[in-house]
This record gives sequence, structure tokens and C-alpha cells, in this order.
Amino acid sequence: MKGLLNVLAIQQLEGGTYTVDTILKVIKQITDWALAVGISLAGVALVISFIMYAVVDVDQKPRVKTRITQTLLGIFGIILAISLVNIIIRLFT
Repeated sequence: MKGLLNVLAIQQLEGGTYTVDTILKVIKQITDWALAVGISLAGVALVISFIMYAVVDVDQKPRVKTRITQTLLGIFGIILAISLVNIIIRLFT
């Protein structure tokens, strides 16, 4: 147990001037960027899906509805995953 606490108390990484805080900041910036890009692309996919739903014939409407539902679940998954990463980063800062 004592060795585990020493591992968690790392202040600076070996072989460079990067600290754990700089690595956590970089990860947070990447997750913020991924969140913005992911939500933007999902929004574009939703707009395209709603246009497709408006113009397809009756036989293909269930398939388009399924695609819209999957896109909404993907947006929720992106937000949830990146939020969890940000929460974990806050625990270490």
C-alpha cells in the first residue's frame, strides 16, 4: 500500500521537464477539442438524416429512424465519455 501511494505522488516525469499537470492540461485540451468536433459532426449527421427522412419513401423510413436514433445515442456517448475523462482529470489536479 505504501508503494502505491508513492506512485500516485509523482510530481515530475523522468527524462524531461514535463510535469503531470502539463500532461493533464494537454489531455483536457484534446478532450475539449474532441467534444467540439464530435458534436459538430453529429449535428451535421442529424441534419442529413432528417433531410433523408423527409425525402425517402415509406419503405425506408424505419431504417432512417434507426439511423437518427443511433446518431443521438452516439452524441450522448461522446458527451458522457469526454465528461468522464474531464472528471478524472479534475481528481488529479
